[in-house]
Amino acid sequence: QTAVRVVALGSVVAVTRHLQPDQFGRYSTAAACVLFANFLADFGTSPAITRLSSRSPGEADRLLSGTLLSSLLLGLIVYAGVVAAAIALYPPLVTMDVALAALAVPAAAVVSSLLGALDGEGLIARRAVVTAVQGLIVAGGMVPVFLGAGVRAPIVAIAIAPWVGLVLAWRMARRAGFWKSPLRFDWTRTKALLRTAVPFGLSGGLTAITLRFDVILLSVLRPGGETASYDLAVRVIEAGTYLSSAICGPLLFILSGRIGREDREGASRAFSEAIRVMYLLGLPVSVTLAVLARPLVTLAFGPGFEDAATPLAVMGAAQWLAFVIMAQGALVMAGNAVGRGIVVGAMIALVTVVFDLLLVPPFGAVGAALATAVAWTFGAIALHHFHRRTHGIRTSLPRPAPLAAAAGMGLVMFLSRDAPLVVPVVLGLLTYVVCLRATGAVSGADVRRIRSVLARRAA
Repeated sequence: QTAVRVVALGSVVAVTRHLQPDQFGRYSTAAACVLFANFLADFGTSPAITRLSSRSPGEADRLLSGTLLSSLLLGLIVYAGVVAAAIALYPPLVTMDVALAALAVPAAAVVSSLLGALDGEGLIARRAVVTAVQGLIVAGGMVPVFLGAGVRAPIVAIAIAPWVGLVLAWRMARRAGFWKSPLRFDWTRTKALLRTAVPFGLSGGLTAITLRFDVILLSVLRPGGETASYDLAVRVIEAGTYLSSAICGPLLFILSGRIGREDREGASRAFSEAIRVMYLLGLPVSVTLAVLARPLVTLAFGPGFEDAATPLAVMGAAQWLAFVIMAQGALVMAGNAVGRGIVVGAMIALVTVVFDLLLVPPFGAVGAALATAVAWTFGAIALHHFHRRTHGIRTSLPRPAPLAAAAGMGLVMFLSRDAPLVVPVVLGLLTYVVCLRATGAVSGADVRRIRSVLARRAA
């Protein structure tokens, strides 16, 4: 998955040299609309199927045979809604872009259920193959642009990817043997699945709002070039935040087990350690993006997208909070108060929307970045209070030592910012590491633990 993300980001970086900002803005608009629609079309059925099929042998067969046609129907309804919204909001050229890309939605609604069943049956590696293939197809859609084609080719690739993924997942499920029954409309099982999926669906809808509402709003109110620049800044932020998944995956497993055994003290220790690591990862990422946003954007995307630098710097300065929120979200999903946690998520989404509506019209992309930073700040604080009341677990503030190390890193980067980009990056990271060891923020025990883990992996 990491390799595919690198390829996807690399393809976007490369294609910005061949497309004008207004053309890439069309791609950004279509991609944002499809991402938002896919969350709606799935409506939480993927994690719900994972949960149900992992607990009851044979349930995957009954769920898939009885609900896939309903998922397809929901996908078609969402597709019609997306096209209708595009007709109302965008000029004809962009409307056609959205209509083409959104052909992905019906297939995505079905394939998400199949992927959920693969996860529920423990076939996670096979599921990863399907998602990797889809990601590579989307990235491969950029290749025709290098050969002189327009932006329509990568837009069509967005539509094709989930249909290919659907064929692969279908064959995997049949060959694995857990799905044998023919398709049918089973309204009783569909309603039962939807009841289980509601919390996950609400969570997914809130995630869609916080991820892409700002891009869609910009695409309606601002020129395509500004939308493209902001979308590129968002993609860089998301690529950096992906580092946190290395912590959140095992954290969810650990917290779920300890809370299930009512080991609150053990859960608190694990969460505190995860937050400490999130600070150690997030602070240098934030410092790098805040100080070096402009040379990074110029090197990666070229001078035509230099307007991405300011929103990238604004969001980058607050990105360490996104790392914290990821860990807090894992605690929500592991705990016994998921419903109340979703209410907090709704409050965060509401704050995101309100500040987007207040700041995007007058300030454009910079306003969207400010709204994101405000939402992250509010979210981290709100989830801290939620977990303190619900689980008795606090989200600690960063300690002085890593803050001092990050400050030293930022100072070195700022003073060397006029040198070739590799110089401030290398000097800054070296300063950060040396300061962490000198202040004891990373101890000898931490180093020995990392060496032990790496030695076990190598063995």
